[in-house]
Amino acid sequence: MNQRKWIKNTALTLALSGLMLASFAMPSEKVLADELKDPVFAYGESLTASEKERTAELLSKDPDAKEIIVKINELNDILHNSYDYYQVYSSVYLKPGNTGEGVRVEIVTPETITKITPAQYQNAAITAGAVNLTIRIASVKAVDGSGALAGVYKAFSDAGFELPEENVIVAQEELQETSDISEENEGKEGYSDELLNAAIAEIKAQIQKEKEENGGDINQVNITNIVNNVLNNYNLGDILSEENKEKLIELMKKFGELEFTEAQKEAIKEFGKNLIENGGNLLDDVKSTWDNLDEDVKTGISGFFRSILEAIGNFFKGLFG
Repeated sequence: MNQRKWIKNTALTLALSGLMLASFAMPSEKVLADELKDPVFAYGESLTASEKERTAELLSKDPDAKEIIVKINELNDILHNSYDYYQVYSSVYLKPGNTGEGVRVEIVTPETITKITPAQYQNAAITAGAVNLTIRIASVKAVDGSGALAGVYKAFSDAGFELPEENVIVAQEELQETSDISEENEGKEGYSDELLNAAIAEIKAQIQKEKEENGGDINQVNITNIVNNVLNNYNLGDILSEENKEKLIELMKKFGELEFTEAQKEAIKEFGKNLIENGGNLLDDVKSTWDNLDEDVKTGISGFFRSILEAIGNFFKGLFG
């Protein structure tokens, strides 16, 4: 074997070895919502037999769907909070979707879910780890809806899958914070819940891109800058209070500590771009950066692997260019 061929083969072996070692070093794949293969009806313990039947009808439950009960005394463990629950009426029907569909939410009884909006549920469900899933929510009695995701989480647990605890905690905090901000700003000129949630989706995508480009790390200064820039691009900078902004910054700092699969990043992108297209007139004038983010968010090769492949290419160019 001549020296040039030996160098080429050795370089290739070292490069492939590096890729193999890198793949072992990467975090293991998180559980995804598309692993929920069959529909599930999760209903509140406080429902009477007739109310349960009525709720199932409202949700258009498949007769063969699995049924699970969400009990009052388990809500704190499921939602990782210490709220004093005394009833649970809101119920959910989960229907697995096709790959790439993201998360879709329909509140069937908006008159009885008095606080949480579909966009808020959708954003929080994706944070918790859901992808390719349709979530239908209903309640026969008026409730704020803050505990509705408990049925989603329990459905996965009952099926033998555990959504990451840290993701669920941040998702629940996100649900509360975005709901409070929307309630505080409701009726203000230039504000809508869809506008806020579209901005949050883009903030999330920019945070993930920044992490990919920096070996999985992002500092608090960059997160603060991303939040403020996106809010300004979505014309929310002069509408939200400084307290609102600080709450979002603190929430996104926690979000920045979470790890996401490519499917989850795709779900964030699908959700955000769908709101841009269908979220109302206020979204017509936003300065979205989705076109710049698109390739990095949807690619199956992370920035870490991309940098390795680029280094290998440059190495061979140097040897045999």
